Amino acid sequence: MVTVSTRPEAGSKMVLEIEVPPAEVDQHFATAYRHVAERTRVPGFRPGKAPRHVIDRFVGRGSVVAEAIDHLVSQSYDRALDQSNVVPIDQPEVDIDPATVAEGQAVTFTATVPVRPDVELGAYADYPFRLETPEVTDEQVAQVIGELRDQQATLRPVDGRGAQEGDIASVKFVGSIDGDPFEGGSADRMPLVIGENRMVAGWEDHLVGLDIGGTKGFDTTFPDDYRVEDLRGKEAHFEVELLDLREKLLPDLTDEFAASVGDVETLDELRAEIRDALTKRAEADARHSFGDRIIDFASTNASVELPEVMVANEVEIMRDELRTRLAQQRIGMDQYLALAKQSPEELTNELREPATRRVKTLLVLSAIAEKEGIDATDEQIEAEIAQQLARYDDDAKLREYLTSRRGHSYLRMTIRNRTLVDTLIDRAVGADGAAETPAPTDATEPAKEPE
Repeated sequence: MVTVSTRPEAGSKMVLEIEVPPAEVDQHFATAYRHVAERTRVPGFRPGKAPRHVIDRFVGRGSVVAEAIDHLVSQSYDRALDQSNVVPIDQPEVDIDPATVAEGQAVTFTATVPVRPDVELGAYADYPFRLETPEVTDEQVAQVIGELRDQQATLRPVDGRGAQEGDIASVKFVGSIDGDPFEGGSADRMPLVIGENRMVAGWEDHLVGLDIGGTKGFDTTFPDDYRVEDLRGKEAHFEVELLDLREKLLPDLTDEFAASVGDVETLDELRAEIRDALTKRAEADARHSFGDRIIDFASTNASVELPEVMVANEVEIMRDELRTRLAQQRIGMDQYLALAKQSPEELTNELREPATRRVKTLLVLSAIAEKEGIDATDEQIEAEIAQQLARYDDDAKLREYLTSRRGHSYLRMTIRNRTLVDTLIDRAVGADGAAETPAPTDATEPAKEPE
């Protein structure tokens, strides 16, 4: 086992002085000789079979020492982190004198690592706002019932009248600008619901009154914020033919309808069930929003000097998150940058501000958790690992990450912060759901609510 001592250094750094005992040094030399021998072709010897004195003469003692140092530093540094509970935020700066590294002798080296900076907490509990849960209205319940009726609706061919709002139409159209067709301006058969404004605003209004087989020509102007930049503000002419028309028949609001869409027997029971679900959703949304305000409040009232390495690392994390979201849409990063008319450097600059906010927030939450004595247990971390692996079919790469030191650190932080925010919310609202006066903090600065 290595021996490790730590001492803080200015600039949010920690120096680890690590001593490796002679027996382990000898093991690292044995590994070094074996690896050097395996990749060195020595005349007269099979790969990996040349004795040590031959390796020393053939490749040089310095190469073996360098290989031994690589193994010694890598393994001993990892074990020192485990023993000291130091959590670095970047790679270490290692200082080791090769002249002191020899078989049969203890080896001492230092590893200087950047660590989380100290946070000066301000007020984080006596909020100038309360948890506010909006009441569920009759109109909201009616809207959900309307959506359920719409899902159960049937379509019937229209006979004896022209198109009207709410009808399901199929249309053929050709669009042109200054007499020339434009990309995306034509369709042989496109379904739409008249009145949903799937097309340019006002476009569908021209269909009202048309009979099946009827045609109509009209002009329309694309809005200045239209999604296709080349069409913004331009006037286009469309020739439209109504190919098919169907009307939507909604089921009557009866107990039978209620039973068909829910585990209820009457319409009143369905309304009550919907109201209960909407109330629970409103409470959850309000709690989530309240938690966000708590986090912003605590972060605004805290002071911390952010290390550049943490901001830079967070920018890269956010870039990876963006790349993942784009991949889900089958869009490459280069394609995205081209569409956004951005250079990689401009994207980095754009991400710096949100990355800075995120880093400060995480540091502040960590400091509050330490003050409140809140942490994640090993059992919680293991349960989270099991849950995530089950969700992603025990993905091998995910398992490797989650069970690594970095993965454990991330899960511990995530669980701890979640527990912390829940604790602060519960403390604020009280067990009976009414806002209570929170316990005072020992902050010296006046509380500020985020702008």
